[in-house]
Amino acid sequence: MASTASASTTDIPKDAEEASVLSSISLQNLTILEAWDAENDTPEYITFYHVTKDEEVYFGQSTKKKREMTIEDYRNALCRIDDSEIYPEVPADTKLKIAHHDAGEPIYIKRPGLESYETTKGTDFARNALLDEVLIMEQISQTPHPNIIRYHGCYTRRGRITAIVLQRHEYTLVQYAQNPGFKNIDIDEFLKALESAVAYLHAIGLAHNDINPYNIMLKENDAPVLIDFGSCQPFGRQLRSAGTPGWCAEPFSTSEKEHDIYPLRKLKTWLLKPE
Repeated sequence: MASTASASTTDIPKDAEEASVLSSISLQNLTILEAWDAENDTPEYITFYHVTKDEEVYFGQSTKKKREMTIEDYRNALCRIDDSEIYPEVPADTKLKIAHHDAGEPIYIKRPGLESYETTKGTDFARNALLDEVLIMEQISQTPHPNIIRYHGCYTRRGRITAIVLQRHEYTLVQYAQNPGFKNIDIDEFLKALESAVAYLHAIGLAHNDINPYNIMLKENDAPVLIDFGSCQPFGRQLRSAGTPGWCAEPFSTSEKEHDIYPLRKLKTWLLKPE
C-alpha cells in the first residue's frame, strides 16, 4: 500500500502535548550527532533526535558547536517528524513478524535513517528504505542462518512500521580488530562461515551488496554475523544505496551476486592486516 505524501517537520505545530514531551527531554534521552567537515577537520553542524515511548520522533539541527548548546537550545530546535515521512504503512498483503518490546535478550533497534535525516527530509527515502529492509528480513528469516543477524521482527504503531528489531552483538569486525582476541580468529573458518551466509543469500536470489568489516559482527565464539541488509535486494533490482568505498570493484546501481564476491576476496587480505 502506498504511503501518503511526505510532510516537513515544520508542518506540525507545537501543541500542549508536544510542549510536554519537549520539556521532558534531557541530554540523557537525546541522540546527538556531529556532521564533520573532513577538509577542515572541524564540526560542520549537529543533528539530534528523540524517540518517545510511543515511537514519535522529534528531530533538530543546529550550526552551533555541541559544547555551546544548552538543553533549551536543543528543545527549541526540536520538531516532530510526521509519521508519514519516515514510517511506511504496514503492507495490507504481507503478514509481518511483530517484535515484543520485552525480547528477553539484548536487542538492537534499527530506526529509519535518523542518522542522516537532514539529507533526506521531505522525501520518501527513509520510509521506503525501512520497508525494503523489513521485507528482506522477513524473507531471510523464513530459514534462519547462523551467520546472519537474527531478526526478531518489527515494531508497529498507528498502522505503520517504526523500527526493525535485531539481535544485539557487542563488536563489529572493525572494532574487534583493536581487541587482543582478534589475532586468535581462525581466518579460514571465519571466511568459510561468512561464505556460507552469502551462499544462502545467493541461493534464494538475493545479493547483500555491502559486505565490509563494518557490516560484520562477532558472536561469542568469534564466528561472523552478517548485518545491515539495507542494500540487499533480488538480483537485477535497482538499489537506493549500494557499496562502501574501497569495498566494491566499481560503482554500481543494481543488485548482483558479483558485488558480494569482490569484498569476500578482499576480506581475506584485510583479516591478515586490518586497515
